Amino acid sequence: MLSEGTMFAERYELIRLLGRGGFSEVWLAKDKLAGVQVAVKIYAPGMGLDEDGLKLFTQEFALVFDMNHTNLLRPTHFDCWERQPYLILPYCANGSTFKYLKDGKTMPEKECWQMIHDVAAGLAYLHEKTPPLIHQDIKPDNILINDEGNYMITDFGISARVRSTIGKAQAQEQSGGTMAYMGPERFSAKPKPIMASDVWSMGAMMYELMTGLPPFGNHGGVLQKNGAEVPEIEGDYTKELKDLVLSMLEKETWDRPSARRVEEVTYNKLHGIPTSPVSQPTPTPTPTPTPEPPKPEPPKPQPSTPSPKPEAKKPEPAKPQPKRKWMLMAAVAAAILIVIGIVVATSGGEKEEEPVAVEQNTIDIEAQRLVNRADSLIKEGDNFIASHDVDKFDAKYKKIEEYYIDALHDYNQVIAQGESLKNKAIADLASVGQAKAKSSLINIYRGLKKESADIGLEEYARPYLARAEAIMPIIDIEEDLQEQSVVEPITTQDNEQDN
Repeated sequence: MLSEGTMFAERYELIRLLGRGGFSEVWLAKDKLAGVQVAVKIYAPGMGLDEDGLKLFTQEFALVFDMNHTNLLRPTHFDCWERQPYLILPYCANGSTFKYLKDGKTMPEKECWQMIHDVAAGLAYLHEKTPPLIHQDIKPDNILINDEGNYMITDFGISARVRSTIGKAQAQEQSGGTMAYMGPERFSAKPKPIMASDVWSMGAMMYELMTGLPPFGNHGGVLQKNGAEVPEIEGDYTKELKDLVLSMLEKETWDRPSARRVEEVTYNKLHGIPTSPVSQPTPTPTPTPTPEPPKPEPPKPQPSTPSPKPEAKKPEPAKPQPKRKWMLMAAVAAAILIVIGIVVATSGGEKEEEPVAVEQNTIDIEAQRLVNRADSLIKEGDNFIASHDVDKFDAKYKKIEEYYIDALHDYNQVIAQGESLKNKAIADLASVGQAKAKSSLINIYRGLKKESADIGLEEYARPYLARAEAIMPIIDIEEDLQEQSVVEPITTQDNEQDN
């Protein structure tokens, strides 16, 4: 067992235990060679791993060792000693955000905005890698505060396979994360790590830092999956902040903002830049405008000595003339007669139709807006394909992937409203567009698979297939990827024919 005063790896003198998790310990240590204090994170402490476990840990961690971002706590050294993998990290004297919970405090609003921004920025950096890197264990313990007050993500790159391997070595059951911070999709029959899961974990973490408890206690999103609603956020916080956190805790993955979108919103907030909210509010129906009364003609200027200009005031509307009032009354009477006529004409029929609620118009307006935006996004994706070099498919497909996934997000919102839509044509249009966006994404990945195989680069295709698997909950392409027949990738010529 490790203890204070132990000389670890014949170089680091362990001073004080900083934290202990299910499969690791973090120690403050003195680097005897450099003469500085560092943090040593030791995995499978005291037990160690077998050869296969060490190999897996080394292979997977090598993929993230060179990650470099302001909000990632980057290790300075990685090695193994007595079969225990360990990392050397900068020592953060301010500790982790868990200190708020340990002291029974809640995080002030200003700090909440800063923390959400920093964590979202770090996650966006990881998510935009090829393939995306999913953290899978965002929680207060894994967010450290450096000397400059920046929030730093740690423990990135430790996959569920590595956690499971270490857990078995220690005879413990280890999941791909901490249950309290796991979104509802993590409890499905075929759970797969996706970017939206990290966003849910970030929301659960902020909820806890603002209220003192995770949204569903230790049960995580499993309760939400079974119909439970996220409890309201109590406390002296603005509605803007509460709405942002709740948007990250949406049950459906496509209803959550991306980490990049959260970073953008919080950056604008911190710098006083006006921005639209993460979730666009449903627009209220525009009332039928009533004609304004005629404005009186301005008086003709009299020849006199010019006087100083008085302060501008808003002109008062002119009062309606008696003739206009009579016309208005006549119009109202005529409207009443028409309504009575309609009622009489329909009263002899069968069951009277229920009136359509006024709120239905707002659904139509919002649905049409989303459909139009999705159509525009798909067109942007098609145009991007047409104007870029097909050979450099790695960068090209990564970009158009964003267009099509954003389009699917909007289409799914319309279709989710289902029969509540008064205008069924909009829902039908959304279904057609959704199918087109899914088909485009499927063609991208199947094209990548074929193109890589043709040039003998099957290994090169794996990151893209991994990315495809990461978004399966959105586009469900598992069967298509397994088929032997492969559709040709989308080309400029195909795009011109579509147009």
